[in-house]
Amino acid sequence: MKSTVIRLQGLLIGVFLVGSISLFTWFNISKPRIFILHSYDKSYSWVRDVNMGITRVLDSHRDNIVRWYYLDTKRHPWLNYKINAGKSMQRMLMSSPPDVIIAVDDDAQQFVTRNFINHPTIKIVFAGVNNEPEAYGFDKAGNVTGILERLPLEALKETLQIIAQRNNISLPLTIQFIGDRSETVIGDEKFFRTYDMKPTRVLESRLVNTLDEWQQAVLNAAGKVDFLITSNYRKVRRTADGTDLVPASELIAWTESHSPVPVIGTNAFFAEDGGMLAIGTSPFEQGEVAARLALEIAEYHKQPQQLPFHSTTQFVVSMRGALIRSRHIDLPQIYEAAARAIHKYYE
Repeated sequence: MKSTVIRLQGLLIGVFLVGSISLFTWFNISKPRIFILHSYDKSYSWVRDVNMGITRVLDSHRDNIVRWYYLDTKRHPWLNYKINAGKSMQRMLMSSPPDVIIAVDDDAQQFVTRNFINHPTIKIVFAGVNNEPEAYGFDKAGNVTGILERLPLEALKETLQIIAQRNNISLPLTIQFIGDRSETVIGDEKFFRTYDMKPTRVLESRLVNTLDEWQQAVLNAAGKVDFLITSNYRKVRRTADGTDLVPASELIAWTESHSPVPVIGTNAFFAEDGGMLAIGTSPFEQGEVAARLALEIAEYHKQPQQLPFHSTTQFVVSMRGALIRSRHIDLPQIYEAAARAIHKYYE
């Protein structure tokens, strides 16, 4: 009799364990799966800050399975690499499709998500996209929403006017855009070129491939412009026939040492790279908005076409105090306070 009771207890315990494991497995399998796909690598400061925005939102919603992947095309900008990385990612997504992909920056759209337009189960949320949605077919897609990345040019225009007024610089100002020839910068330059910067005059942009071309563009600003404006420069090659990219910190250190005019960035990482001042698109906003859209789809079962495209509404300030002082530029204290508030002030 005693042995029968023991066997019955063992059976009940076994049933309980199997049931618990099955319930736990079902619970996890039924969780929405969100796949975060970055174009670049996670050590890149832009990516780091976008991720900060994403985690601010997703960390308060634990009932999702979140996976991260980095295509790393900023450090490997060669077409063959991008094509192969994109195909590898497509195979991964086909073999284990998520419910929602948060895809950040243009390469992720060009080489991955555009191949999943109108997919029956996978929904797409883009962020950090500099080109128009039409470039990837998103305007005709029923499974896509997201946030466009646009340079905060109205804030930049106001800052230029403030600097001119406080530092007795003759108006109207003249500025020029410089950058590398990456897809991202080409999109930025197009937006910059078509934006109404009046009363500031805008000279023809200089997009370059090599370090020598960059240096010539910077030096040629002497006597022609009051400020140079740049968005990105990470794909400047050291030589015309080589594949070695000039590190951003090296490029900006040379620029700040040799530029005849102040240079202002339109991404917060410009000051982190060694630059004087940036009025930048907020990476935190890009991440937060994308994450909220993904939750609307994954948890509240909204369709992407119910969620209109967003665009940049916020900007951030970053600055390097020693360079501001060396240029004898007087800025309202609110700029330094804004930079310090997000830990983007560098001595």
